[in-house]
Amino acid sequence: MKESKHPDKFDSMPFIALIHHISQNKLRYARKNPNHIDMVHEGRYLMEIHKRKNLSQDDLANIFGQSKGTIAKALRKLEDKGYVERIINQNNRRKYILKTTQEGEKLAILLEEDLSSWEEAVGIDKLDDETKNQLRKIARKTEEILKEE
Repeated sequence: MKESKHPDKFDSMPFIALIHHISQNKLRYARKNPNHIDMVHEGRYLMEIHKRKNLSQDDLANIFGQSKGTIAKALRKLEDKGYVERIINQNNRRKYILKTTQEGEKLAILLEEDLSSWEEAVGIDKLDDETKNQLRKIARKTEEILKEE
């Protein structure tokens, strides 16, 4: 890459705008990949259900900071596509446990591989643990501030 004496748009961009830009480009990348099958957001939920066993819809809403309605809508799409099923929780019959189907397992693995490839391609995998932990602390703090209001 040729070095320029002129600053590019990222040099003066506020940090939060950089994060937004990275996130938007990840979404654009995901939409181009045939494994995603129009599942940019639902894919995140599917990977989480695949990774963690015995998740409820409420758990998923809390993990992603989304409303129960948003999660319910996404889960309906995943169910309709045959990737997720809801199983009645025997300990609390008003709650459902989320489980990936065989097709959902296959897709979750593909999505995880795609995510790893993207992180490697852009260098996210090179961030040290201290930097990653600092970003997690910032994310937690943003949620705390919203809860205080």
